Amino acid sequence: MVIVSLLTLLTFSSSVILEFDPFEGTENIIAAAIGVFSLLLLALSITAFKRTRLRITVYAIIIFALFAIQQLLDYLDNIYSSLDTPLTDITISAITLAILVLFFLAIVRSKIENKEEEK
Repeated sequence: MVIVSLLTLLTFSSSVILEFDPFEGTENIIAAAIGVFSLLLLALSITAFKRTRLRITVYAIIIFALFAIQQLLDYLDNIYSSLDTPLTDITISAITLAILVLFFLAIVRSKIENKEEEK
């Protein structure tokens, strides 16, 4: 009986220890900092577009907005278990793909526009 009680206690304590994540607070702080930084870059991009009217900055505006949305979804996915669904994971991955495509298009478009200006 004592052995069964001891095993039960060890099983319970090990499950409690395994659920404790000492880096969770640090991860949340970094995620919040990334979100704030992406919103700051979004605001700076909007300001730059208003001043210069360069079309290339529209790509930056969209990219930073998508990045802020992605970071918010990922953060909420970590906090609320109800959002931890395959649909949320697909949405986050799709936003990442959209960001990469927009970066590529911004680079290609800027090179095309530079060549047209040289002519």
